[in-house]
Amino acid sequence: MRQLPILVVVLLAATACTTPESGETTTTSMDTTTTTTVEADVPVCLAGELPFVDEGVVAALDSPGQDARAIGGVRWLEYGGCERIEVSFLSAAGSPASRIGPIGVTSLPESGILRVTLSEPIANSAVADTTLDGDLVGSWYVVEGLDEGLTIDFHLDSPADTRAFTTASPARLVVDLRPAADDQPPGHTVTGGGVVVLSPQPGVGLYPMQVTGYAAPNMSAVRMQLSDDSGIVVDRSISTLSSVYVWHVFGVTVNDGPSGLVDLFVGTVDENDERSSGVNVELDLP
Repeated sequence: MRQLPILVVVLLAATACTTPESGETTTTSMDTTTTTTVEADVPVCLAGELPFVDEGVVAALDSPGQDARAIGGVRWLEYGGCERIEVSFLSAAGSPASRIGPIGVTSLPESGILRVTLSEPIANSAVADTTLDGDLVGSWYVVEGLDEGLTIDFHLDSPADTRAFTTASPARLVVDLRPAADDQPPGHTVTGGGVVVLSPQPGVGLYPMQVTGYAAPNMSAVRMQLSDDSGIVVDRSISTLSSVYVWHVFGVTVNDGPSGLVDLFVGTVDENDERSSGVNVELDLP
């Protein structure tokens, strides 16, 4: 997990039972990411009448009087039969925020991603990513450049139904996940070497082809190469430079290129233009 050295990091460790816009008491922890396993007769992430959604828009939420300016931390809790994610927020002064403002949560099963979209005023983060040990949620990334504000992408290891709500004073986003009734495996991204490729996914593809994803905070550019048996046919450098220490989106359209079995490489190269880190996606193109 990466942290911004210039931010005061405060993670709000919520009590196990939470309700939307509650005024409950909290404790404060300096860890930005917390993993907790909780056993309960009635898991809190399954209780209540708020419905679960299998795909598409999970929640479109707002709270007037927004003072959130940064993501403060992420808390992940595992219960029997469900998992809960709690995202805390900081004000401009570095103290716990009271209101988040506009926020959207979307389930993208074709990519295996649960996406949280934040408003433009939330432009910084005390955390960049981490790997989890859940049955449903495997990892998450804070990403700049997918929309006007920051985005948090939770990558799912198993299909999940989802619901979400917010609390105020302190400001938190709470996301509950339970195993989906549909046991079809979710789509997946190709991840490694500081790169996440969202599209194309391995297999049959078409031109024009969108190559999209995001790169780690320490990368200022990624190299995109398409190769066939003759060697590298398409070779492009894509800037991922950012002043915010989070993952940064990249995207490029390839209108034409090699046909048949093709290797897509996205990553970094050394001073000799030799591939040093990144991912390979095997494609079958016309």
